[in-house]
Amino acid sequence: MHRTALAAARLLTRTTEILATLLIVVVTALNLTQVGGRYLFNTGFSWTEEYMRYLMIWLMMLGSVACIFRAEHMGIEFLETLAGPKRAPLVKSALYSVGAIFCLYVLVYSWPLALRNAAQVAPASGIPMIYPYMALPVGAALMLVQIALTWFAGFEPDEDNATETGSAA
Repeated sequence: MHRTALAAARLLTRTTEILATLLIVVVTALNLTQVGGRYLFNTGFSWTEEYMRYLMIWLMMLGSVACIFRAEHMGIEFLETLAGPKRAPLVKSALYSVGAIFCLYVLVYSWPLALRNAAQVAPASGIPMIYPYMALPVGAALMLVQIALTWFAGFEPDEDNATETGSAA
């Protein structure tokens, strides 16, 4: 169970990192298009700012999934140190529980919000607003999955990776 959860957590992390990387490349290209249009052709594109804003929301939600795997925004090291090595897993469990409750709250309340705005269209780009709004429930669901996988993997996926790398050398 531990190895399967760890492998699934790594796969989910890698997938969201790749998607986030592609999104940041698209956002950068849109930004350069906007700047180039403004300074080279003396005209700007009204839709690029909207696309960048909506893509950044997706980027943040997908990046959070990878942050959970790497424990980059879930841990409070002071509390773990204060609790000691024997109680550190309990502190991590409590922190992941709080994160899971928050993600569940976001998922429950953002899903109907996204559906309610499905018919709305963005003013400059004309894209249906369900796409930006779906970033919240999709991201929250992926974070919940990642929290569960990381929990089953034992909270220390990076140490396992370091051990595997060290033993292979």
